Amino acid sequence: MPRFRPSSLGNRITVTAVAIAVGTVLVVYAYTVAIGGAASGLGDVKAQILIGGLIAVFATLGAGIYFARVASNNIRNLQDAARKVADGNFETPIPISSAGQLGQLARTFNEMQRRLAELDSARKQFIANASHELRTPIFSLGGFVELLEEEDPSPEEQAEFVRTMRQQIERLTKLTADLLDLSQLDAGAVAIKSSDVDLSTIAREVAREIGPRADRHGSRLELRTPAIPVIASGDPDRVRQVIRILLDNALTHTPEGTKVTVTTYSANRRAELTVSDDGPGIPRSVQSRIFERFYTADSAGGSGLGLAIARELAQRMQGRVGIASSKRFTAFTLDLPHSRTTAVAPTPSVTTRAAA
Repeated sequence: MPRFRPSSLGNRITVTAVAIAVGTVLVVYAYTVAIGGAASGLGDVKAQILIGGLIAVFATLGAGIYFARVASNNIRNLQDAARKVADGNFETPIPISSAGQLGQLARTFNEMQRRLAELDSARKQFIANASHELRTPIFSLGGFVELLEEEDPSPEEQAEFVRTMRQQIERLTKLTADLLDLSQLDAGAVAIKSSDVDLSTIAREVAREIGPRADRHGSRLELRTPAIPVIASGDPDRVRQVIRILLDNALTHTPEGTKVTVTTYSANRRAELTVSDDGPGIPRSVQSRIFERFYTADSAGGSGLGLAIARELAQRMQGRVGIASSKRFTAFTLDLPHSRTTAVAPTPSVTTRAAA
């Protein structure tokens, strides 16, 4: 018989089981002898009860030791797995050998381990991608500076170098700003100040801001707004940032000359803004990953952070950003709660305005 130690869970389970069995036998034996066996003088009854009690004690002892060892093994597996997780190893799941509470605990622990593995993988991928995205423009700028120092380029070549360097600086600045936004979102440092937001007015402002870039891209930027204002509940600055991201994404990932349309409307007691284009569309297999950080569906450029930031900001404003795409059509929709202080009007007919 193993030595019992009070600090051992299995031994405590066994001691408890045996104590219950012995106590039960003693109570039954004393009650039967005092009332039945002693009064009738049947000594055989006493012996049979005593033998049955001893058999019950040994059976209970065996069962207690078995289940105590099972429980101890499950707890030991949890301890070993917890040590591996603490050491950064998320690859070894706990074998589930019980259907009770310990089995449920093991399933919960395995689920936690799986999620930690996903977070660790995402963290490593995030660092690798961020390092790559930062290194590319920095190396490019270093190369151009070296050429300007060591070579004697013509004025045309210098102008081309300066133009390319300016593009790389803009790319580096945007990436740095995106990384800062993501770090603030992850840290919960982004303050959302909800108020009434006129989606049509903000869309018009952003379209006017993006207009020169659309002209350089050779694209026609259209703004469609209803006669009645579409008033949403959200943070005006963050709504403006989301619209800017959606328009930048449309111009970055579509061919030159693509028509881009911004539409605002009310539907199902929600205020919505859609940025659509007649580009090549996004495959269905890609749509499920389009909002992942650093994921880009093509080689057109970009850091793959904009849509992830847009989705996070929309969620912070109790809204969402959705996608619908087919061949030669893609639409991203910002869906926000309608203003509580403004009555919801039926969706009116829209007017089309060029935002050149």
